[in-house]
Amino acid sequence: MSSANQKIGIFVATMTGLADICGEEIEAAMASAGHSCVRQVMDNLDATALEPYDLIVLVSSTYGHGEIPDNGQSLFGSLETGADLSGKEYAIFALGDRTYSDTFCAAGDRWDAMLGKCGARRVVDVERHDASSGTFAEDVAGEWATGWASQLARLT
Repeated sequence: MSSANQKIGIFVATMTGLADICGEEIEAAMASAGHSCVRQVMDNLDATALEPYDLIVLVSSTYGHGEIPDNGQSLFGSLETGADLSGKEYAIFALGDRTYSDTFCAAGDRWDAMLGKCGARRVVDVERHDASSGTFAEDVAGEWATGWASQLARLT
């Protein structure tokens, strides 16, 4: 698959809006590498929202006891019913806090497992941002995407 023809969707699950700010930085990094993409929060989405895209970039915070944010619950539940994502690729930027070691970035890990179970192929390692690290999540997100966006054709 040629990166020039890839349709890229950035999907954001967030409670406070920080994951969406990270999504904006990822979108900017993708644009700088010559890729156009569509970014949207997951509010009321189901698995059909992923259909138009070849590459799914998922940005998700974790809340509570390792839960998917409220606005991502519908999409996650729709994937659980057996969506077929064969032929699709994905990347995940997960937000968490190591202070909660038992659930650190657990939502990102759950998304990773679910997308793989649905047949999609991960193109880069899951990036996990630690809120207690002293770094800004949005800066890390942009650097992460910049690190692989320019190599996208070789990763696929």
